[in-house]
Amino acid sequence: MTEQAHWSAFWNQGHATTFGDFFRDGYQGSIGRWISEASAAWPQEGQLLDLGCGNCGLLTSILELGCSLSYVGVDPADVIVNERAQALLETRPNTIQLLSGQGAEKVALPDQSAQVAVSIFGFEYAQSATAVPELSRLLASGGTFHFLMHHSESIVTQMSKRALDEYDKAEIDAVIAALTVISDRAERVELSKLKDDLLAEQARTKINEFAAQYLSESDAKQTNVTMFEFMTTALRFFKLVRQPSAKRLEFIEGLRLEYLHYRARFEQMMSVAKNEAEIRGFCELCQTYGLTVEAPQAFHDERGIIAWKISGTK
Repeated sequence: MTEQAHWSAFWNQGHATTFGDFFRDGYQGSIGRWISEASAAWPQEGQLLDLGCGNCGLLTSILELGCSLSYVGVDPADVIVNERAQALLETRPNTIQLLSGQGAEKVALPDQSAQVAVSIFGFEYAQSATAVPELSRLLASGGTFHFLMHHSESIVTQMSKRALDEYDKAEIDAVIAALTVISDRAERVELSKLKDDLLAEQARTKINEFAAQYLSESDAKQTNVTMFEFMTTALRFFKLVRQPSAKRLEFIEGLRLEYLHYRARFEQMMSVAKNEAEIRGFCELCQTYGLTVEAPQAFHDERGIIAWKISGTK
């Protein structure tokens, strides 16, 4: 599967930001304050380009701040405008355009059409060698850009590494196989006799063993969060056991794909995180294409480093 497919599956769940349920309605906390501070210097008119927009979490923020710029969201994945932003747009005059299926390397907009470009954990997924000159083409003279990019030592990267370390493909495959067996046996025997079916009971016992392993840990620091969430979701199957076979199999396949996408997204996050040397190289590339860049800074909140903070002017 492509990178776009993994992220499309995530955005299709309705998340507003890359942080999923942590920021249900848009960016808050230190990221929200960063957006507010950056927006104070933006013009009242013109166009804002959101590169790697996802489901338009940034749009939510700028609407709440009263920013009047036209908004263009660009993302290689299939994305939508999140519910909070849709509600805000009913009382705001901003015009919006959403360019799904387009990466930052090539954007279907005229030269010098944007006064502001913003990216929150998005631009680094693009190929810098083509995305940076495209950014320079799109920005009007005097236009500004404001990026938060994955930092190799950030809490986000650390959490991504933990998620990958906790991910046990063999055990996930074993649970999926056991659920499939139970679903199959439910078709072959009467539901009232399913507990007496040897194959179904063996599969149920296997699932219970994993549930006991991952759901009984009382120390949050020791909990395998990835497998805890997987098993919690997997156990919902038993509420569907009386449903038609198609419903059960849809649930099982959805669970399999969800965790396939889950792993791939975290692998991608880790792969694009930049160390100090890489971020300096990125800034030098920007300067090569006529973008004046302020010194990159590590962006922090109370937990530690979140991202690289990069900004500059055309």
